[in-house]
Amino acid sequence: MSDDRRGRRAEEPSGDPPADEHLADDGPTELVPTEEGELVERLSGGTATVLLVWLIGVGALSALLAAGVLARIFGQQLGAEQLFSDFGFYVGLAGATGPCVLWLAGRAQGHSLGWFVWMAVRIGLLMIGIFIVVVLGAILILGRLPGAGLLLVAAIVVAAVLVLSVIWALAVWSADRYIARARVDA
Repeated sequence: MSDDRRGRRAEEPSGDPPADEHLADDGPTELVPTEEGELVERLSGGTATVLLVWLIGVGALSALLAAGVLARIFGQQLGAEQLFSDFGFYVGLAGATGPCVLWLAGRAQGHSLGWFVWMAVRIGLLMIGIFIVVVLGAILILGRLPGAGLLLVAAIVVAAVLVLSVIWALAVWSADRYIARARVDA
């Protein structure tokens, strides 16, 4: 036994949760003992799975929809064969990254919708900035100079990312609010 700061006697960590603590069986979060014996709250397995499917689904589908709209703007049409190809996989993967990174940045901290929108815009602009730098580098490596059309394409893509980031912010904020309400109700 050791003394804690308030003068009470604290039990040595045993790895098991204290017997007098009531742990909810069902709920969005669960208390799990660490190696030191402290209880930490984490998402339950079911909640984490549903959350991951929600964030990846919203991100991937919104990015694929944006790619289809951008292709239409440039006079192309994306069919099922393009959406279910390598192109569609990588666009979906990039789109799924946004909401997942946003969740990690603001989860369970009680942020407002405005905070999530602002953070999503910053994450989206960083992602598209990296993409534009890679494309510009590829153009230069191929021995070509970028034309004025690259600025137009970059501006359209940035506008699309701004719209996507609002969708991502709404998806992450709604999931965060749902989990916070469910924690209070449980």
